[in-house]
Amino acid sequence: MKCHKNLILIKCILVSLTFSGCNNLFYYPDSKTQVTPDKLNLSYDNFNIKTIDNEELHGWQIYSKKKRPIATILHFHGNAQNISTHFLYCAWLAENGFDVFEFDYRGYGKSTGSPSRLGLYQDSLAFLQWAQQNSRTQDIFIIAQSIGGAVVIPAFVDSKLNNIQGIILDSTFASYRGIARQKLASIWLTWPLQWPLGFLVSDNLSPIDFIEKVHVPLVLIHSKNDNVVPYESGRELFEAALNPKEFWEVEWEGHVTAFAHKDDRYRRKLLKYLCSHLQKANKDCDIYLNENPKILPYIRLLPEIKNINK
Repeated sequence: MKCHKNLILIKCILVSLTFSGCNNLFYYPDSKTQVTPDKLNLSYDNFNIKTIDNEELHGWQIYSKKKRPIATILHFHGNAQNISTHFLYCAWLAENGFDVFEFDYRGYGKSTGSPSRLGLYQDSLAFLQWAQQNSRTQDIFIIAQSIGGAVVIPAFVDSKLNNIQGIILDSTFASYRGIARQKLASIWLTWPLQWPLGFLVSDNLSPIDFIEKVHVPLVLIHSKNDNVVPYESGRELFEAALNPKEFWEVEWEGHVTAFAHKDDRYRRKLLKYLCSHLQKANKDCDIYLNENPKILPYIRLLPEIKNINK
């Protein structure tokens, strides 16, 4: 699989000598629905959003298991598959009192169109505006994983939204051109060409160019042994950001693994962070602020999927 992706990468960059861009370099959409929230005993509704260029985005509003949600989470997922797999990244938050809004970029899942950098930017603008109008809570947080962080930062800056109490970026890179060069450098066939070919990848809408305009609290999460997005790229983005900001270095290896590990220290840490950044204190947060150990382990969700797919 890794060899296959490397060959796709080489092919895409070479094709960009002739064409204006190479979507395969960053986007791997899938239309198959793997699992829905109700299979995990979570209540949800479908929603659809029209974009400025008339695409239709599909999403899920997953409801908190508490009668009155603590806050609303806007989730921006990674570059592969669709919300039917990525929603698991945030599903445990619904168990713990938060509404979670999930959506698919154009070309992913049931959303129309084909993915492109400008297209995903427009999708994010549409989703942010829709979510603010439809949130059941005043407090809203953005949680983005991998390329989702690169997608949301420019859109957030341009959207000028209110009520965003914090943005959490997990395993996000600093620039499109930078990550392309790093990938080229990791393949012996393309290592000598990393700089000339890297210039063929546009750096337009890279988060590093917008992060200084983010004026809400930020958390960047990254493993030192991330095999997809290098740790150094995450640190570069963090260093360019304004205070208040935090960097959570994940102790175990892998990409976007902070909340998908049997050890729940980062899930506990996130719940405490969310509760401590609300506009007003919420009594339902006492259990998290006092570090009560009764927290849903993410690992519990994984066997459920295996059973459904049989």
